[in-house]
Order: sequence, then C-alpha cells, then structure tokens
Amino acid sequence: MPTIRVDGNDIFAIYNACKKARELIVTEKRPALVEAISYRVGDHSTSDFSQRYRDEKEMKKWSELLAKFSSPIQRLENYMNKQGYLKEGETKAYR
Repeated sequence: MPTIRVDGNDIFAIYNACKKARELIVTEKRPALVEAISYRVGDHSTSDFSQRYRDEKEMKKWSELLAKFSSPIQRLENYMNKQGYLKEGETKAYR
C-alpha cells in the first residue's frame, strides 16, 4: 500500500498529501495511507497525566520547537494575515 508521510501540523501539507492519496486511490483503484506526524502537547483527557510517561527533557524539547514554529492554528493565522485573507485582530472575534 502506498504511504505518504506528512507534517501533521501543516494544513497545506496535509491537504496536498490527501489530494495525492486520493489521486492514487482513484487512478490505481487501491488504498493509500496518509501518516500525519504530530505531537500531542497536552494530556489525552482529564484522567490522563502525561508527565508519568514523558520526561522533562522531552517536554522541554517540544516546548522549544512549538515556540519556534508555533501551533498549527497560529501558523495558519499568520499565513492568512500575510495573504490578506484576514485583518489583524479579526481572529479574536472569531475565537
């Protein structure tokens, strides 16, 4: 089965990977797998305590990466602002 690995925090990468997978499915009449690589920053639920299975070093690494690249929502918002699809501050009203 063909597989496509993609940055799960990049909405455009996910869109393009799904588009490519669909093309494979339709043209070759077989399944395709899209693997979206991401990182769950918080706990699964209120009954989960992720610090039991994640060490401080791992959390620090991911916190630094998220600070550098920002969240998927923030990345999309920044892109939409740069393209002029949103005006600065509009997202506050939407949120």
